[in-house]
Amino acid sequence: MERLTAVGDRMRRELRAMGFNIGETVSPIIPIFIGDNPRTLVAWKTLFDAGVFVNPILSPAVPPGQELLRTSYMASHTDEQIDRVLEIFCEVGKQIGLIS
Repeated sequence: MERLTAVGDRMRRELRAMGFNIGETVSPIIPIFIGDNPRTLVAWKTLFDAGVFVNPILSPAVPPGQELLRTSYMASHTDEQIDRVLEIFCEVGKQIGLIS
């Protein structure tokens, strides 16, 4: 539980610091709000091609304008894996204009 809490805390802190909108989540299941179906699908595919699996959540599963990527983390993720995922999120986020 301690490791899972630490991983979740780090991911929330780092994703927010990069400029991603993750809302007010406090769990290791972290949404990244994007706000429309096409951009969410582009983000999902670009992350997938870079080696990061996330779940795209699209309207009508969520109200229009609340489309997001659902990310989740486990205690078994290593620091090296987390470092790499954060690098990829930063690169992809900038590439597709989710962050600056």
